[in-house]
Amino acid sequence: MSTQPLMWPFNLFAPGNLNQPILPGWSFGNVSVNYAGNAEIERKVVEDIASYGKQIGILTDAVLVLAKDPPPPDDADPVSHLRKIAAQVRELKERNKASLADQARGAMQRLEKAEPATARRIAAEFAKP
Repeated sequence: MSTQPLMWPFNLFAPGNLNQPILPGWSFGNVSVNYAGNAEIERKVVEDIASYGKQIGILTDAVLVLAKDPPPPDDADPVSHLRKIAAQVRELKERNKASLADQARGAMQRLEKAEPATARRIAAEFAKP
């Protein structure tokens, strides 16, 4: 860092480097975004199907096509692309439904072994009509 001559009396007390990491070791990957739904599904959609930015871009292109604006030159049909992503998300949700049931069943089996009374109480709560 170069010293400015007009700052001479003040720079004697200031450190030479004023860069400081605010959150060392932090990355966006550590953030769990779950606005309304299953966090696992949200994560899989963003990681495996389309990021939020990609989804917004496709939505924007599709809306512009529906508004009779010409499609961008790199995408032949953004509405078809949007339909493909929607189908992939529906498929992921269907797969996850079965997975959730399996997870719940396994959790109840483990709870039955560890705390039988608690397992019966929880089962009774969900058995109510």
